[in-house]
Amino acid sequence: MTKLNESQQWIETEQKQATLRSQRSQQFRINLIHFARWIGSGWSGWLIYLGSFAIYLSLGFALGVNFPSAIACPNTKSYCYLLRLHKETVVIPSDYIKQTSPKKSNRQR
Repeated sequence: MTKLNESQQWIETEQKQATLRSQRSQQFRINLIHFARWIGSGWSGWLIYLGSFAIYLSLGFALGVNFPSAIACPNTKSYCYLLRLHKETVVIPSDYIKQTSPKKSNRQR
């Protein structure tokens, strides 16, 4: 008889846990819907949108500056150079820039 009682209690406990899981799941969905509505409305939506835009723009700039093949810094006083992680490998000497820049001809057509 005790095995039957234990089995019955186990079943009841499992049913209670299942109803609690269902209630938590339903409450989570409701909270998620309320949060999504709050995000998408008014100033909160604009602030989150602009904040995420600023974060991604900053990350993109930082990654773009730190890849030598993407941007070469003209001198050691530029912001490009100051924001680099490996500073010694990314500066193009100013003499080289002056030598390789195309010269304008004074011819008129």
